[in-house]
Amino acid sequence: MLNFLRNNQPFFFILSAWVVLLLGLPSQYFSLVPKKPFLLLTKLFRLPVLVYYLIFAGLIFFTSFKINRIINKSVLFPKSFYLPGFLYLTFMVFYAPVEYLFLPSLSNLFIVLAMGEFLQIFRNESCKNLIFKANLFLFLSIVVSPLNFILIPISWVILFIIRPFEWREYIMPIIVLLLFAIYIVPFGLIYNELDVWLISWWNSLIDFKFSSKTIIPIIYIIFLSIGLIFSINPISNTFIRSNNRYKKIIWVIISLLFFSFLIALSSVFYLNYKNPHLYPFFIPMSIIISNGMIRNRFKWVIDLFLVLFISTSLLVGFQLF
Repeated sequence: MLNFLRNNQPFFFILSAWVVLLLGLPSQYFSLVPKKPFLLLTKLFRLPVLVYYLIFAGLIFFTSFKINRIINKSVLFPKSFYLPGFLYLTFMVFYAPVEYLFLPSLSNLFIVLAMGEFLQIFRNESCKNLIFKANLFLFLSIVVSPLNFILIPISWVILFIIRPFEWREYIMPIIVLLLFAIYIVPFGLIYNELDVWLISWWNSLIDFKFSSKTIIPIIYIIFLSIGLIFSINPISNTFIRSNNRYKKIIWVIISLLFFSFLIALSSVFYLNYKNPHLYPFFIPMSIIISNGMIRNRFKWVIDLFLVLFISTSLLVGFQLF
């Protein structure tokens, strides 16, 4: 049904991605949000709303392109595919108003860049530099989205899975944390506002609470659950027959899936979000579901649900449903 999405030519990805953006972003104007979150760019440049939409479109497209490039460089697929980036872009565009997507999209870009570093780790090669850069990106994502601090242990989990123990690699996250502290703490102490900065930074989570129609989370939960169900069998079968490199990459994706799921749970049960903070969760899920769409024998079933997911999201966005 959607075999063009499985094409290994980037043209079809670019075309389908921009079709989704051109259809999805106009529907955002119909999203009724009583309170707008704080955006730094608004204060700095006073740009029109349309400009933010264009910036967001470029940011989300670039992130989806990076996901495709990182995954295609790995051994996850037998050849190049562009489904992961397309699914990620689709998940992000319809989940929330653009005002609430901008910072999570920027944060997700840093997570994707960190994932790219993690996927370059090999068992028999020192990876201090890769771990350092990966944690640099992770901490940048935390600065943008405080709830991502839950991702900090992922470096140690991935090292435990892939590499033999090397204490210098395990202290890299701590070194990166100290580097951030060296830059931030002195300025906070000089201006005597360190506590104010930290409180404001953490309270920014509250500003990103919004209430959409109840059907939106339901639509996402249904499609993500169905996609996961149809992806487990082909991934597990490939996992059993594959080499160690493929297995290590799958474990990296599963680790990211686990910690991003913890973020979603924390947003609901700790911060009382009505719409779970699923943004980091969309990254591993787009990779896992694309595996199912490529390797599953019943491709038409998951294709049908993807069409229903996009169609329903558009109808809700334009307030036709």
